[in-house]
Amino acid sequence: MASESPAGKPENPIAPLSLRRKSVQLMLALTLGLVVSVLLLVQAISLGDRTLIVAASACLALVAFATYRHVHTGLRVVAVEIWIRQMGEGNLDYKVSLSGNDEVNEAAAALERLRQRSIEALQLDLVRKLSEDLQKKNEELEGVLAELRQTQDQIILRQKLVELGELTAGVAHEIQNPLNFMKNFSESSEELIAELRDALSRHAEDLDDDGRGLVVGITDELAENMSRMRAHGERADRIVRDMAMIGRGGGKPQPVDINDLLNDRAKIAYHSAQALDESFEIAITSDCDPDLGELEVVPEDMGRVFFNLVGNACSAVDEKRRMAEEASVRYTPTLRLSTERTGGEMVVRIRDNGTGIPDDAMDKIFNPFYTTKPSGTGVGLGLSFCNDVVRQYGGSITAESEPGEFTEMTIRLPAVRD
Repeated sequence: MASESPAGKPENPIAPLSLRRKSVQLMLALTLGLVVSVLLLVQAISLGDRTLIVAASACLALVAFATYRHVHTGLRVVAVEIWIRQMGEGNLDYKVSLSGNDEVNEAAAALERLRQRSIEALQLDLVRKLSEDLQKKNEELEGVLAELRQTQDQIILRQKLVELGELTAGVAHEIQNPLNFMKNFSESSEELIAELRDALSRHAEDLDDDGRGLVVGITDELAENMSRMRAHGERADRIVRDMAMIGRGGGKPQPVDINDLLNDRAKIAYHSAQALDESFEIAITSDCDPDLGELEVVPEDMGRVFFNLVGNACSAVDEKRRMAEEASVRYTPTLRLSTERTGGEMVVRIRDNGTGIPDDAMDKIFNPFYTTKPSGTGVGLGLSFCNDVVRQYGGSITAESEPGEFTEMTIRLPAVRD
């Protein structure tokens, strides 16, 4: 058997006929005994001593038998040793078939059982390794499949925006002119009604009371109808403009500083709200991560998302402000903008302390044409557009709200896009 050197490396194995082997030493001793027995037998024959001849013959036979048995057993032991060495080197295909019913044969049988178990263990390890490799490949394939599905969803969303843009462009072209005519004629009719009232007031003495009442009633009703026509025409005009904005591609993707874009669009939305109501005020705080970095997006589209969300926040706090004034309750409208980078995501949060979103509306706020605003003040396309744009970039948008307390919109975008 090979031994271990101090360095841990196996030394050269002992040769089968090396004198270092105890079996070889014993075989030499038996051979010497065999030679001595032959010499004794020859001496006994030369002396003619029958008793000595029989004793020498018996001794010779015994030594010869012992030598044969030892050589036979030694060869089998050497064969088993070679077998063990082959197994130690990892050659499990090597085996030795031995006959007999002694301890060498039992050792060979035990070695064969060990070989079989080693083969089974090796096969189990191989199966386990193959299973682990297969599981790893399956996980990789699942990841690739998820990326493909995400890419497919983004392509579908982009295609939807393109198709919607083409559709709304045609709708806007066909509807805008009639809307303009309705708006212009309603405004002109209101002016004519005002002139008619002036003329009637100058010639009121020419009519009796019934006539004056009839004319005044008709003109008032006409004026109210014209006002309604103008209001609905303006609302239809806003719907067309918003639909066109949803379908319109803002441009090409480019690296954009999300912090700057968010703060810039928040200022624009604030000034837009002030333009509608000069008394509107809101305290805006910005807590943006300076290490957020840039993201490759279409700035017009993502800017529109931020503008819509901040605009909704301004509307919510303004409505709550009016309610607080009516109830003589002190209230300070606030808006908090924050960004952070967590892992592989950019997170943008827009939180206001406005009226909040009703619980029964939370699962519908991203549906097209759904709005919680009063009739005539909202179309219901803003959040739907925001959701489509964010999903187009592989992100998500969620809402958290408590009615009467706050609303927080959270946008999550992949920090690195392929």
